[in-house]
Amino acid sequence: MASFSSVLFFCSIFFRPLEAFSNIHVSQVACGSQHSVALTKGTLYTWGQDCRGQLGLGTRESVCRSPQHVPSLSAIPVIQVAAGGDQSFALSVSGGVFSWGRNDCGQLGLGDTKGTVALK
Repeated sequence: MASFSSVLFFCSIFFRPLEAFSNIHVSQVACGSQHSVALTKGTLYTWGQDCRGQLGLGTRESVCRSPQHVPSLSAIPVIQVAAGGDQSFALSVSGGVFSWGRNDCGQLGLGDTKGTVALK
C-alpha cells in the first residue's frame, strides 16, 4: 500500500496557469481518470494519459504532457466537451456527438465494444 507521502510525489499541490492557454480563452475543461480536455472557441485540446486513445490524436502514446490540438475535429465547431475514465466526448453546434477512447463496455455509444483512437 502506498503511503500518503508517496502519493504526493506524483501530485502537484501548487496551482499554476497552463502556459499553453496564456493567450487563449478557454470556455470549458473536462477531466477523465488521467487525461484532460479543454475547449477554446470551437477548438479542442487534450493532454494526459493516452493508452486507450482518449486524447483523440490518432495514436496511443503513453503520455502527452502538454495540451495538443485535436486536428480531426478542426472543421467541426464544438460547443461542449466531456470526459470520463478513459473516454472523451464532444458535442458539435449541429448536435452531433463524437466519442473516442476506451470502449470495452460500450461506453462510447457506438453499438460495439471496440476501442477507438479515431473520433466517431
